Amino acid sequence: MAVVYVSPTGRDLDEGTAQFPFRTVTRALQRARPGGVVQLAPGAYQAGERFPLVVPAGVTIAGTTRQAVVITGGGPADNATNDNAITDNVTVVLGDRAQLREVTITNPQGSGILANEGVALVVNNRLLNCQQHGLVATQKACPFISKNEFIGNGGSGLTMRAQAKGEIRQNIFERTGEGIVIGDQAAPLVIDNQLTGNRYAIVTANFARPVLRKNQAIASQEVALWVKDRAEPDIGHPQDLGENQFEGKTDDIRNDAAAPLATAGNQLNPIRVQGLVTYLASQIPAEVAVPAVLLGNVEPTPLPLPLPSPDPDPLAGLSLDSRFNDLVGHWSAPFVEALAEKALVKGFIDGTFRPDSQVTRAQFAALVAASFPTVEAIRPPIRFRDVATSFWAAPAIRQAQVQGFIAGFPDGMFRPDAPMTRVQAIVALVNGLALGSGRSESLLVYRDRAQIPSYAIEPVAAATQRELIVSYPNPYQLRPLDPITRAETAALVHQALVAAGTTPRLASPFISQAAAAAANFTDLSARHWAKSFIDPLVQKGWLSGFRDGSFQPDAPMTRAQFAALIVGAFDPAPVRPAISFRDVPESFWGALVIQRAYRANFMSGFPDLTFDPNYPLTKLQALLALVSGLNLKSADLLRARSRSLQVYTDRADIPTYAIDAVVCATQLGLVFNHPVLSELRPSRAASRAEVSAMVYQALVLADKMPAIASPDQVILS
Repeated sequence: MAVVYVSPTGRDLDEGTAQFPFRTVTRALQRARPGGVVQLAPGAYQAGERFPLVVPAGVTIAGTTRQAVVITGGGPADNATNDNAITDNVTVVLGDRAQLREVTITNPQGSGILANEGVALVVNNRLLNCQQHGLVATQKACPFISKNEFIGNGGSGLTMRAQAKGEIRQNIFERTGEGIVIGDQAAPLVIDNQLTGNRYAIVTANFARPVLRKNQAIASQEVALWVKDRAEPDIGHPQDLGENQFEGKTDDIRNDAAAPLATAGNQLNPIRVQGLVTYLASQIPAEVAVPAVLLGNVEPTPLPLPLPSPDPDPLAGLSLDSRFNDLVGHWSAPFVEALAEKALVKGFIDGTFRPDSQVTRAQFAALVAASFPTVEAIRPPIRFRDVATSFWAAPAIRQAQVQGFIAGFPDGMFRPDAPMTRVQAIVALVNGLALGSGRSESLLVYRDRAQIPSYAIEPVAAATQRELIVSYPNPYQLRPLDPITRAETAALVHQALVAAGTTPRLASPFISQAAAAAANFTDLSARHWAKSFIDPLVQKGWLSGFRDGSFQPDAPMTRAQFAALIVGAFDPAPVRPAISFRDVPESFWGALVIQRAYRANFMSGFPDLTFDPNYPLTKLQALLALVSGLNLKSADLLRARSRSLQVYTDRADIPTYAIDAVVCATQLGLVFNHPVLSELRPSRAASRAEVSAMVYQALVLADKMPAIASPDQVILS
């Protein structure tokens, strides 16, 4: 990657190097090539510049801090690339994949930035006191605009027109005429922005279709959200809440469009709403609201179709007798019988239990209230509009609610007859019993972990570690969104009683275990070079195998899997603020561990704000992560450099920037090379076995594991 340097004290006749920088950004852009960087030294850039500054495709302009580097000025915008002549004077024009970082831009006669093609990246800049707009995106541009400040711009902070899309995330808009304007057919994602003290915070017009989530549009001088023409902004649905805050002196929302505007999960004052607005109730229960279970005193429901007979092998040796005629031989018989002995569950008048019938929220409340009567109340009672005092489960619902097991919905309803999901039942018991949160890497045992809602990740992890979860026929299939059955609920409540210490433990092959993969792996013989390193990590629940019983030691480890491993092994403290990666949504199974690994300085993302969670981790990346995250130091780096590198026949493949880290890792015994001790192969994907050995040795250095001798460990004599 070529870097061209610019400084206010440089000369355009010089070479553009760090020692002899150019004077103007204009000259540097003439020299820059795709993939290159124009590095600006602190100072003001105005005199001698030819505006607009056109940043070619793939070129990055980077300052040091946004306050230290200031570009002031503007020039005629080319109307051929400026749809509808939104601005006639601009400071910077960004090409496809061009980037602008850590710069302040001011245009006293026009707009700051114009993005009219491709995917431009605008991050950590300040658009200050531009006469027209801070940034304009038009045509089919799809920019990523994040963590910028738009302050005091005359027209708007940011305007998107034509068919522009992209993402507007975590920006600040203050004291502008209009904070964000979205018109024509533009359809960006606008998320987690702060808009304060603007005349109009967000304006949508024409046929715009933006999606607005988690924005704070407050202290608006007139209107927080103004919808005009045929625009249809998405500000939330019952299953996908908007979570925006709209606050305007005149109107929180003004809908001048003909179609009604639907709103769900937003903070606003209905008194300050003008036009047709439809208020939709959330269909997402509170985090502790969960499915229901069974109790004997319920009206019978039709029997479901019989399920196929389970494989007899997992049930061999288990006592499957039951007092219920349809539960003899059923996998759940031991759990149901244990609860029946305590009079916590009953069957139906025909002698059946109906294990595969779904349960309701009221039934779940009844079972929880009966099973955990001594749990103290932690919240005041709520009177639900749809639970009459004469309702059979009203006392149980009240008890379970004040104990923290269950909750109602934002509309004041409880929906006692609604079926619930497995994940809701799990979260309810974890919260009600105050089991805390678990390590998200525990969820690696579940093949369908991607289906776990983000709010439930830590509770499900805690339930897994405490062995609350029972999944038939496969303990590694959580099926979190499936309705919970009477049998599954009985098993779950039984395991919760075990965790509470009030019921003896039962043996069952269907209890999910965080370290269930710690059994003998089919492809990991006793003579495997890394087995002694792998086994302790598996037994701790930091590593797991695969559903087929294998460990696949030679398979590559992904970056997300590595993040889960180091977070579990080291439980690191944060040393830097969080960052949003474009390719790691909140619903991704490893989102939490990736964020923790980043904040602890073990891992970082890439310049385009991606993390590549499913990309194989290289051996060099693993070593760099351990040295950086654990803040490891070499005793005598200068003397050790040549001596350490001499042991590797492929030392020429080590990048210059990584030499010191490799030297440190070598000195501390973190490097394992198999099968050839002298070959580091730094750029090759690291195998699961190699990573296990390196992480284990790092735990040895931290006095968390005993040392293990290995012929594959590089040790300096």
